[in-house]
Amino acid sequence: MKFAHMADAHLGAFSKNPVLRDLNLEAFEKAMRTCIGENVDFIIIAGDLFHNPIPDMSVVKRAVEIMKNVVDKGIRIYTIYGSHDFSLGSTSLLDVLASTGLFRKIVNLKNTENGIRPQEIIDETGVRLVGLSGLSSSQEVHYFEALDRKYLESIPNPKIFVFHTTIEELKPQYIADKHAVPKSLLPKGFDYYAGGHLHERIESKIGDAPLIYPGALFGATYNDLNILKERGFFIIEDFKLRFVKVSICEFEKKVINANGLSAEQLNQELLTYASQNFENKVVILKIQGELRSGKIGDIDLHTIREKIKETALDLLLNTYALRTKEVEVKGVVGKTKNEIENRIFERISLHGLNFTRELFHILKEGPPEGMGKRDFENLLWSKTWNLIQGMLSYREKEKEKAEGEKMKIEGEKKEEREDETLTIENIGETEKLDTDRKKERKQSGRVKQLSLIEWGGEDDN
Repeated sequence: MKFAHMADAHLGAFSKNPVLRDLNLEAFEKAMRTCIGENVDFIIIAGDLFHNPIPDMSVVKRAVEIMKNVVDKGIRIYTIYGSHDFSLGSTSLLDVLASTGLFRKIVNLKNTENGIRPQEIIDETGVRLVGLSGLSSSQEVHYFEALDRKYLESIPNPKIFVFHTTIEELKPQYIADKHAVPKSLLPKGFDYYAGGHLHERIESKIGDAPLIYPGALFGATYNDLNILKERGFFIIEDFKLRFVKVSICEFEKKVINANGLSAEQLNQELLTYASQNFENKVVILKIQGELRSGKIGDIDLHTIREKIKETALDLLLNTYALRTKEVEVKGVVGKTKNEIENRIFERISLHGLNFTRELFHILKEGPPEGMGKRDFENLLWSKTWNLIQGMLSYREKEKEKAEGEKMKIEGEKKEEREDETLTIENIGETEKLDTDRKKERKQSGRVKQLSLIEWGGEDDN
């Protein structure tokens, strides 16, 4: 009996970078061609064949062509769901492809009074395969806790247990997986434990049986491309292991330190580095440190990028750790976590402190227990949209309130102007009236004087 064990192909990853997306497909194709050349009986893919449940159809077409070529040679393919290509409550592409006979899913759970029983599949070689898919949630741990171990351990040998989860004792230090499963929850008595989910090559044992993570064939993230030291899969013959490297290209990793350099000096150093020949290489360039003088904008990153890409397959440029002394870094001071958080929100908020705070808390939520990635994304969008609608509705009400206040103020000013006009008119009327009365009194005096004279009287003056 001879079989291959691979995992975490993540076909369809790097969807926005066609170069890396196609290199990932090439790695998968090379692994499959190697399996044909090795004349294996079957291939186990321990989860995350695809990067998401419904990947780009051009990627699917190429993947189907590659696997069909393997199946046409009489090699059987067995898979389980991974944490990326599984969707709770909806049909995954794996279901569709399995229905065509391209491969078989070794995931068939049966609930019994003694616990969960993954149903076995017997290969033509006589080996029995049992599988448990990955969920990346606390539900995954519950599945392992609820396994009917007595039943699983009673399955006749030779037998293989396939899983897609993090084993607590084997996880790398940089992975903080709160849903990791302890080794003790794996069923005992199997001849081989075919793991997936961790992208590094890891070899361990349960008793005398190998417990293996083959790692990624290429990588699913930019961080993978930077940290992975080797890529490949295992070929197992009569349960004796052999690691097969898969190399599609070289990875040129370079760190340039800007400490003590001016922007002009750093620019020259980068241009010198960019003039090298990077044929068949993906260049991962990190620029870090603090410039002595000048600004980051003084560095001609566009020319440097284009110069490297003249010979390289691709360039991943990281300048996040590059600083300049001319940038003032302002700290945020507060006595409590909430006070510091509020002050940060006040600085960055464009739509009000409450809106920013609520949006932050929505986006930092983890998925509810048992919820798939797509369903969780829909939940986040629904909560965010409700928050946005609430903010827009509040703004509209505030706008109406402001317009009402404005109209009220304008009305009051109009009334004041009218009152002033009336007062002025009244003053005018009063002044006119006084003038008329003075004229009347003066005229009356004249009349009186004339009358006295006419009557023979004497003038007092």
